[in-house]
Amino acid sequence: MKILVAHLGSNWVNMCGGVERVTCNLVNALVARGHEVSIIYRDWCEGEPYFPLDKRVKQYNILFKNGSKVISERLPNHLRILREAARLFSQKAAQGINAKYKGRQYGSAIRSFLDSCKPDIIISCTAPTAKYLIDDAKTNIPIIEMMHSHPENQLPLLSKQELKAVSRCSVLQILLPSGIPVVKRFCPGLPTCVIGNAVMPAAGSAKPGIKKDSHIISCVGTLNANKSQKLLAEVFASLADEYRNWNLELWGNDRTLYAREMKKWVKRQGLEHRILFGGNTHHVDDVYARSDIFCLLSKAEGFGLAVAEAMEAGIPVIGCENCAGVNEIIQNRDTGFLVKRSTPAIAAALRKLMDNPQLRETMGQCGKHYIEKEYNPDKIWNQWEKLIKDTAYKKATKMR
Repeated sequence: MKILVAHLGSNWVNMCGGVERVTCNLVNALVARGHEVSIIYRDWCEGEPYFPLDKRVKQYNILFKNGSKVISERLPNHLRILREAARLFSQKAAQGINAKYKGRQYGSAIRSFLDSCKPDIIISCTAPTAKYLIDDAKTNIPIIEMMHSHPENQLPLLSKQELKAVSRCSVLQILLPSGIPVVKRFCPGLPTCVIGNAVMPAAGSAKPGIKKDSHIISCVGTLNANKSQKLLAEVFASLADEYRNWNLELWGNDRTLYAREMKKWVKRQGLEHRILFGGNTHHVDDVYARSDIFCLLSKAEGFGLAVAEAMEAGIPVIGCENCAGVNEIIQNRDTGFLVKRSTPAIAAALRKLMDNPQLRETMGQCGKHYIEKEYNPDKIWNQWEKLIKDTAYKKATKMR
């Protein structure tokens, strides 16, 4: 089948976020299963994604033609002023102004590509992408909309145009069953399919239960307020004197303002030799392999891929009980702990695991078995192939 993956809502080249990782994994799997897959994206430059991508996949940047940039994304001054004025009252209104202008810029380029590519089906990676495809390129090719965030966190934030476009897609793929009632509330009548993220087998297994000279608590994810690495660092600081052979490693994009302020705080605490800022890495499996505890204190996650990957590597995990996504992946007291978002509660969970090597080992192995059962790649790719074929078949049947 000829499949087009559309990633038009944000930059693509060398981006190392969860959306890009999941997209590359899916594309590689579909190509390996005999499908012809292309990617259409928009970025200020042409290039490759951060994550490995099968060489058979063709990529096309709609802002470029024959190596030269032909479409500008910069809003005219009067629209920029209007957008910022609107933002004072409504973020959705500001998004709407952005989407309307960019849609006018992108529409004909997308339409031209679709006419030449002639895909059987389109997988849209973001809500703005669906808007550009449906409203601006005027396509009637069946679209599967991927929702990487939990619907209760994402759908209320969409502009009116984006929400309308998502509602007009052929089907919405979400990651966890708890999102279904939310979709019904915001997009009544929209067919919805639950397919979790594939968790790739770890290159190496962690050994959290063995005796070591030093132990590691790790966290993987862009350093920002949502993922709450500062809270984790504060909890670790409260335990650092008592547990001198334990260190904290924070991996992920650390070029954010949040990260810069965190680094200053760590230095003021005199913990720069106990708390590591590792930045982005192509070798996240190595991080998991040497970790003894994984802790992610996000406020919101679509799925909690890093948590699932840590579990697959055999590490006990800690997350917040009120974080949608994470609280459906972690099996409380079996594969780790779900705790309140408070220093005492988080510290208590860390203590239990830091003090008990056997508990770390047992929970780690439980987590590994759970992920291998629920989210092994073949199971997820089979679900995706069925969704793609069913969606294309329904469209073909309607056209007869």
